[in-house]
Amino acid sequence: MHSRSSQMACAQNLSSFLIALSLLLTISLSTTNADLVDDVCSKTSRPITCTQVLQSDPRSKTPDLLALGFVAVDIATNQARSGKTLLESLLKRPTTGPKLKTIYSSCLENYGDSLDDIGNLSGFLRSKDYGSVGAYASAALSGPDTCDGSFSTPSDEPLPLKAASDKLQAICAAVLSINNKLQGQ
Repeated sequence: MHSRSSQMACAQNLSSFLIALSLLLTISLSTTNADLVDDVCSKTSRPITCTQVLQSDPRSKTPDLLALGFVAVDIATNQARSGKTLLESLLKRPTTGPKLKTIYSSCLENYGDSLDDIGNLSGFLRSKDYGSVGAYASAALSGPDTCDGSFSTPSDEPLPLKAASDKLQAICAAVLSINNKLQGQ
């Protein structure tokens, strides 16, 4: 009888230990994932925006740097498309004057170029061509930056467009940061 209660106590202790170990691993992995995003974003010019944009995607919880790179490229693609859609709607507004139409058209082209550049990134990441990843991510980063510079003053740029630009620049900078880390491995 004594051995049966010892076996039960041992089983309970083992069960408790396994639950505690599982919790510890879960907490450790979530901290590692958050640390990876924080580390990547801390190397960008917009660390807060970068962190918010990356962490808004549940796939960014990966502990793998290369996988995070693919997530960032996917987010960048969506951000560039969103910016293009916004610019198309701004161009269609009847109250948009000729000067703004010219600026918006130029910005639309900038965002299109960025989208083309971003479209090449997954293939370069997959083949571990980090030189090309860096070149194309930098080129993609220049699209929204050039658009921002088209406005006479920052206050002339519509807030939704500025927000879209900030997000795209932050996520392209994250791709660059990830690329730099991958090159160093």
